[in-house]
Amino acid sequence: MKSFIDEIDLIVTVSTKSKSKNHIAGEGDVETFAKDNNIECYVTDDYSLKSCTDFFNNNKFEIGICYGWQRLIPQYILDNFKVGVFGTHASPLGLPYGKGRSPLNWSIIRGFNQVYFNLFKYVAKADSGLLYSTIKFDINKWDNIESIKMKDLMISKKVVSNLLDDYKQNTIELFNQKDDIEETFFPKRTPEDGKINLEDDVIDIYNLIRGTSKPFPGSFLNYENSKVIFWDAVPFDTKIDFSDYELGEIVDFFGNKFIVKLRDGSLLVKDFECERKLKRGCILS
Repeated sequence: MKSFIDEIDLIVTVSTKSKSKNHIAGEGDVETFAKDNNIECYVTDDYSLKSCTDFFNNNKFEIGICYGWQRLIPQYILDNFKVGVFGTHASPLGLPYGKGRSPLNWSIIRGFNQVYFNLFKYVAKADSGLLYSTIKFDINKWDNIESIKMKDLMISKKVVSNLLDDYKQNTIELFNQKDDIEETFFPKRTPEDGKINLEDDVIDIYNLIRGTSKPFPGSFLNYENSKVIFWDAVPFDTKIDFSDYELGEIVDFFGNKFIVKLRDGSLLVKDFECERKLKRGCILS
């Protein structure tokens, strides 16, 4: 089966400097991928693309695919694509609900159990163009952001291949977003938004942890002057009596895993990171 990768003529990406500056989460080296596959690669320090007019105005483009670029594409770039630029957006209820930043993360954090994956044509307003396709997939209780991104990427490959086939046959058909759902926008997330509130329910804390895990900055509590970053944790128990322990106290260690007391239960922390050595009795805040 021919991969849509064989159809790519150009990749536009941001530099390592820009990724760090803009807190862009991701895995893999796009420039190396382009080189290995003999694809031209345009690298810019400007995540907004507003200063890239020479490159985009001096070249001709047919159709563009945008993935993981959490900035609006300037209108002058959209105008330079004959067929248009198409991008993806995941919404837990279907567009126009849940436009904006980090929709996969927010879908997990807010406890949704499904996602509507949308491929749509870009317009000036964020996530507001006509749809090419919508596919629903699960957010299971054991999913985290890593497994959800796997599902998102698998579907992306399929629908982008379909789009390019329709493009070559001049049969692209578009349809409107739902008209029975209120338009809402997810806000921008920053690394500090991963701070755990110990007054929250254990399920809300669990959702925050799995929604911000690698390759994102993670959820965290503090111990003295150090962050304790939670990469993997699950609800532990609501029946065992931990009334002798303080909120946020490490109840016990089992190898490299520990139990921490929460307001309405406890949490088993299976993978974490901290510059200081943690032990039983430490109070996390």
